[in-house]
Amino acid sequence: WSFLERMMPDFPNRKVVYAFPDAPNQGVSCNNGMVMPSWFDIKAIPVDENEPDDPAGIDESIASIHGLIDKVIADNNLKPENVVLGGFSQGGAMSLMAGSTYHAQLGGVVCLSGWLLRKSSNVAAWSGPKASVPLFIGHGDADQVVLTSLGKEAADKIRAERDSSAGSAGVTFKTYAGEGHGACDDELQ
Repeated sequence: WSFLERMMPDFPNRKVVYAFPDAPNQGVSCNNGMVMPSWFDIKAIPVDENEPDDPAGIDESIASIHGLIDKVIADNNLKPENVVLGGFSQGGAMSLMAGSTYHAQLGGVVCLSGWLLRKSSNVAAWSGPKASVPLFIGHGDADQVVLTSLGKEAADKIRAERDSSAGSAGVTFKTYAGEGHGACDDELQ
């Protein structure tokens, strides 16, 4: 997904860095333990409401993404609010998780075809000081790998939590007609 960096818009008079990190290689249960890029273990496809909320490997992945954000900030002399973290599928789930647990407010978080991990703590973390971070959650309505209902649930739960926070930013949830487990041009714009 690193090709997306070339497609992202520039903002005049503002230095913005988009981060699209790659997952480490590890065994994945739903693929008979095959080693492949994966932020954490997935038990079954399609990912649905029965998928474990706190999968193996998540803490290491959060630390890795936080380290990447720190490096991007240091290497580019940026403020955290000028960093937008994005991801697709597991990467989208990790973007929501890492964005909510990062020690500072980011400029935004993008979750494409993802879902909420550690739902209770993750949702609560998006209120209070993190309520001003804009979130975009996009999902194809024909996704048979990560059910669209999980993306909608993420947006609905975070939006409901933020409704009680002063100064909260928007949570945008958008579905894309006929799109499966992928990202169409409209979604990437």
